[in-house]
Amino acid sequence: MTPYFWPAMWEQRRICIAQTLYQHRAQKVLDVGCGEGNMLAFLVAPGPNDEHPVEQLYGIDIDADALAVARDRLLPDEADRRDLRVDPLSVRLFHGNATVPICGISPDAVVCSEVIEHISETEEVPALTRAILGSYRPHLAVFTTPNAEFNVNFPALAYGTPSAQLRHSDHKFEWTREQFGKWAAQAASTFGYTVELRGIGFSMRNATDDFKPSGGCSQMAVFVRKEPGGLDPTSSTASEEMPRLFAQFEYPVYLLPVLEGQDLLTFVQTAARSICDNQRVFQVAALWDVLEVKQQFKRLQALHCWLEACACAFAPLSVTTASKDHAYQLI
Repeated sequence: MTPYFWPAMWEQRRICIAQTLYQHRAQKVLDVGCGEGNMLAFLVAPGPNDEHPVEQLYGIDIDADALAVARDRLLPDEADRRDLRVDPLSVRLFHGNATVPICGISPDAVVCSEVIEHISETEEVPALTRAILGSYRPHLAVFTTPNAEFNVNFPALAYGTPSAQLRHSDHKFEWTREQFGKWAAQAASTFGYTVELRGIGFSMRNATDDFKPSGGCSQMAVFVRKEPGGLDPTSSTASEEMPRLFAQFEYPVYLLPVLEGQDLLTFVQTAARSICDNQRVFQVAALWDVLEVKQQFKRLQALHCWLEACACAFAPLSVTTASKDHAYQLI
């Protein structure tokens, strides 16, 4: 029986990539082979680390029609204009060959998800690797690609037989874990990175007795640069046409003056009353989820410090080890 992934495979992959970006505090992210903007749209939502928000998103693809879909998907809508963001976010999409570095940007993280299997293994994969790790030289680079060994669990693909098929008609190849690891190790050594290999796609609902463990459905390489350094313009390919800007826009951001003194106290008390229980107790995490509170304090740590200083209005309660959340009681 074909495995049924839950959450969906695409969602597991995007969550894994996003968590890696947040872990490394990436704030300027380039999505290589961004297609219709699915990964970029996933990153538009504010991440969990409000001290290091993603503030610049870039995408590049050779397919102009896909970029048009990405542009329409990512354009700020009425909800974005109503619920103003705390931190600025700009988006720039580029049309062109991803093996040619984009002039004028220096991302601190590059994502290349489910792309390399769509291009030539012998010519374009080395060129793309060189562009990302050799030219952009980001602090962090994340590659994902299908794990060919997992195909044994897709009966229709006839993995391991003379009639074996690839997962998609546009795939030029699919690597085993050994092949992926060999490419990753060589790339890391060549360009001065460490690399960690991970599997993605272990969460399934109907893995049966005949399921053959063979790693994740997808595999991920996480490259972290060893030495400081940025964009290396000397390693670009001059003979290729430079990518061109396709679309750019910025999300509306909250810029009004913040409240102070008694006005701020009254505002927070009102917000806390809207979420507290019948004992007048509220969780700081729940208060932080109120958009207007975020707009006033911008950083969760600032809210914590302010509440601690307002002992006359908010009484701190003991923090349980299980929840690791902070609670206060309205006085």
